Amino acid sequence: MTNNYLDRSNYVKGLLLMIGKDKKITDEERDFLHNVAETLSFDKKFIESAMNELLENKYLGNEPPVFSQKQYAEAFLRDAIKLAFVDNDLASKEFDWLQSIAVSNGLSNEWLKNELEHYLSVKHSHESQELEIKNIFDTA
Repeated sequence: MTNNYLDRSNYVKGLLLMIGKDKKITDEERDFLHNVAETLSFDKKFIESAMNELLENKYLGNEPPVFSQKQYAEAFLRDAIKLAFVDNDLASKEFDWLQSIAVSNGLSNEWLKNELEHYLSVKHSHESQELEIKNIFDTA
């Protein structure tokens, strides 16, 4: 993924849009996105600016990201689930967003349900805190 700018951009943009689904941006969400952006070599000032303008930006769009490889979509959704639960609440708009991304990338609702259940079963473990994108970044 490291050499594919479109996938990297979609990853960050998709998470950015996820943050905006509940119309508020928490410090934990900011930290999460900064961590992802750093992993994907995005400029910290660019990401901070994008978050600051998120709720007013009419041009960002709302299309679910589509990734060039299934493993990127799966990693994205796992990280998006972690982001959704940063505030310990999965809002219905966040869930709808996750579903739309899964469908757009050829992943079933069953796959998404299993990932949500897996996350909830391990959310207090070290495993749930690691970014999936780092696994791909390290192997790409």
